[in-house]
Amino acid sequence: MPLYFLLHDAAQFHQMIRPPLGEAWRRRSFEPCRSLCTTLAPAAVAFAERYHTGHDEPLLAQVASGGVPFDRDFWRLLVGEVLLYGAAAVPDILTAPDILCGLLAPGQDGAPIRQAHFGSHDLVFGGGFYRPDAAGCNEAADVARLAEYLAAIDPNRWTVADLDGLREFDDDADRADELEFAREVFSSLGELYRGARDAGQVVICEVL
Repeated sequence: MPLYFLLHDAAQFHQMIRPPLGEAWRRRSFEPCRSLCTTLAPAAVAFAERYHTGHDEPLLAQVASGGVPFDRDFWRLLVGEVLLYGAAAVPDILTAPDILCGLLAPGQDGAPIRQAHFGSHDLVFGGGFYRPDAAGCNEAADVARLAEYLAAIDPNRWTVADLDGLREFDDDADRADELEFAREVFSSLGELYRGARDAGQVVICEVL
């Protein structure tokens, strides 16, 4: 399944996004989110026009108009829209978590390389969990830590022998291609985290 990274300015995330979503969950009302949704509605409309996502009005636009009663499933849908439309960037990069986790930390669920792909923490707003099995968060401190971790790894030291046990290969040429691909996606991941660190961003990791 596709893995996406949504980069958010840390201050904006904690001051403008997290509080109203959390308060909506606590109060079982979308009223605390109306101002946030009104702010993000133009970005949602522009996104729909750019990517031709259809004529359905985004949920956040409906919440902004005050026409949606609270529902837990709707709340999770709204969180997803806010995370997407409120993101500073959604980098389009190739990912290969199985390969990189297999190379760097086989069988280690809490390893930094897994955190870089899937987040160090669940996304929780006011006690409400947003897709705990499919979305995670790396706060600014986590981003700095993971950027340093990734920068310390030299993928040129990897060999085709390191791929043993990860998957079956027909021949050495396939192994070499897979290793080159692993180096390519690792480089992109490192650049993403270094850029997010330098920009003071939170990284949301979501599997769709």
